[in-house]
Amino acid sequence: MRDPVTQRHSVKLTGSGLSPGIVIGTAFKVEPVAPSFYRIGIQEDDARRELDRFEQAVEVSRAQLKGIRRRFQKLVGKDHVYLIDVHLMILDDRAFLDDIGSRILEELQSPERAVRETADKWLALYRSLNDPFFRERGSELRDVEQRILSNLVELNGGQGKLPDSLVLVAPEVSLSLLAEYQLERIGGLILGKAGRASHVTVIARSYHVPLVSGIDGVEAAIQTGDTVIVDGDEGVVWRNPAPSTLRRYETRLRSKTGRRHGAEIDISPSATQDGRPVSLYVNTEVENEAVTAISEGAEGIGLFRSEFMFMQHRSRLMTEDEQFEVYRHLAEAVGSRPAILRTLDVGEGRHPVFSSESVSDGPSLGMRGIRLSLKYPEIFRDQLRAILRASVYGHLKVVFPMVTSLDELLQGRQLIEQAQGELSARGIAFKPDLEVGAMLEVPAAILTLASLLDHSDFVAVGTNDLIQYTLAAGRSNEEVDYLFNPLHPAVLSSLQRVAELSSRKNKRVYICGEVTSNPLYVHVLVGLGFQHLSLASSSIAEIRDAIRQIDSQQARADAGKLLDLSTLEEISQFVRRHLPHSQHPRAR
Repeated sequence: MRDPVTQRHSVKLTGSGLSPGIVIGTAFKVEPVAPSFYRIGIQEDDARRELDRFEQAVEVSRAQLKGIRRRFQKLVGKDHVYLIDVHLMILDDRAFLDDIGSRILEELQSPERAVRETADKWLALYRSLNDPFFRERGSELRDVEQRILSNLVELNGGQGKLPDSLVLVAPEVSLSLLAEYQLERIGGLILGKAGRASHVTVIARSYHVPLVSGIDGVEAAIQTGDTVIVDGDEGVVWRNPAPSTLRRYETRLRSKTGRRHGAEIDISPSATQDGRPVSLYVNTEVENEAVTAISEGAEGIGLFRSEFMFMQHRSRLMTEDEQFEVYRHLAEAVGSRPAILRTLDVGEGRHPVFSSESVSDGPSLGMRGIRLSLKYPEIFRDQLRAILRASVYGHLKVVFPMVTSLDELLQGRQLIEQAQGELSARGIAFKPDLEVGAMLEVPAAILTLASLLDHSDFVAVGTNDLIQYTLAAGRSNEEVDYLFNPLHPAVLSSLQRVAELSSRKNKRVYICGEVTSNPLYVHVLVGLGFQHLSLASSSIAEIRDAIRQIDSQQARADAGKLLDLSTLEEISQFVRRHLPHSQHPRAR
């Protein structure tokens, strides 16, 4: 029974906002449906019958996932269907199924025990690879395991009638579970754990579902039926909020809704208070999100992450024709607006085709980005030919990730020329003047920027990686998360160098990363001279409003003063005392 005293009090829970936005709704705890008790062993005479029971559970699970897949496609579009396909691929993995089958037939384990022990073995293998991609696969494997176990004991996962403004509460949530809980009715997510790059987070951000993660003991802190406020902007959750808190958030929610809906949406180009234009683009990996962002005022695609579509095909690489279709649809969707396609940016070992035994340094320091593409030039040329073919349908540009030297940029350009020659020999049309740029993500690129600019049509700053590599502070490492500071003197100095050299050589520079979704940092970026920002689609309206409040001359003066400061404490004090948005929830 719930404590009536606890129920009356408003409680504020602090976590991390992984998907911005606000929702006021009813909490609904995701209850585990896996069996707590089951037989450990079976009799030899029962082995064949138990194997049949396991295989029937697999068939039921497969049918359920196919149904979820159909519903998922209707709800969020075909671009995200592959996320359910990952679960189906696990169910079709003969090595996984045969491992379970041999445990049943040869070791006389019950199907339930065989499923659990096999999943544990595979999960341990994934974790040993020390790679975020395979850690994500581990959570999907657990989801498939729970599904099979539930069907083995014929547990009913149906949830009956769900409340309106549903807010799911759970330690973790899988994509297939989202679909089962009527995704179209989920207003928010409160999770104990979710990765910033996890599939659930990608879906939440793409479809404006507020998500707060990292709340310790979330299951005990919130009960089904509680009224909750999920504030993905501030990264907080209010359980049973006080009337004054509820009124404050209702006002904020009405303000946000007014900006986002109907004729009130202002999609005119953004500019500062004193008329300095600042163009906003969208970061994405799916066509649907790009179309939505453009309808809300984005001026193009500042970063299309091509590696996500490669991850949809785990058993093989995408063909040139398959890639061409994706890029063509993207070009047609944006029309005359620019769309910058980042070539494949995965670490060796994250895709079966790029297997390697030497990934001990981790994907961030190893064979990734442009260096991986240059190691596999045939695969790289497939992608380049597909981009070139699609270039005739719109304003496509290409950018090479993780460039550390002029040599890499020149080799990439040579491969583009080879791809152009191959297309000419086949009589296939392409735009000969495809713009080529370099991603500035490591200090080496900043230090050799002058030569890179001489051979680039534009450059793009990947601020997330630039900050972590400059400060030697991994952004996913909680132990050093406090060091990840966009206003660190070394970071500001690097950005100033990029802005000044690019302006001097008359080259456009795009800024990508989470700093572009934060009004405080945008004020500083504008002050440094940047005019082309690429950000999450969900932040475009807010950042457009923030830009229109900036006086560019004052912003320049503020940036100059920050550059004169030497310590983080001095910078922090200046920000608190002088900069607008210094109390912004996402500002450090």
